[in-house]
Amino acid sequence: MTDNSALIQINPDPRILTTLVIGTEDNVRAHILRQHTLGVAEVSAWSKPIPVPHCPDKVMCVLNRMMV
Repeated sequence: MTDNSALIQINPDPRILTTLVIGTEDNVRAHILRQHTLGVAEVSAWSKPIPVPHCPDKVMCVLNRMMV
């Protein structure tokens, strides 16, 4: 049986929206810059690129935003 309590503790506030972007580092960076251009989020609000396990050419970045 898998313990899901860790998943619940990651983001207990229902007002927080978590966005996860996965792709090549260039594509992830381009997406983040596009989101900044559109006024969605500052570039600095995103996490640093995190390597995706078992996918050597992929990274992921995470953005947590408070929805009002």
